[in-house]
Amino acid sequence: VSKYPSSDIDLAFEVPDTVAAAQVEGSLRKGGGELLVGLELFDVYRGDGVADGARSLAYRLRFQARDRTLTDAEVAEARQACIDTVARQHGATLRG
Repeated sequence: VSKYPSSDIDLAFEVPDTVAAAQVEGSLRKGGGELLVGLELFDVYRGDGVADGARSLAYRLRFQARDRTLTDAEVAEARQACIDTVARQHGATLRG
């Protein structure tokens, strides 16, 4: 357990129905690396604003370092790495 504060970020992706939530989670973990210490799927949505054959998966990501307080730039970089990895591996788009 780290004595340093964590940063929580919510991200929602529009993904094809053929992509399992577990696949997206794996990509988020890969993108977030060792700074991603928590990951929770908190919403699945189909309907207005989401393409046919797709759904929105919303995740809460927790970033934290064991040895220091993360800077805003470090959190932003880890967030972007997660987004880029999911987009590249699954053709997902960030919502909102």
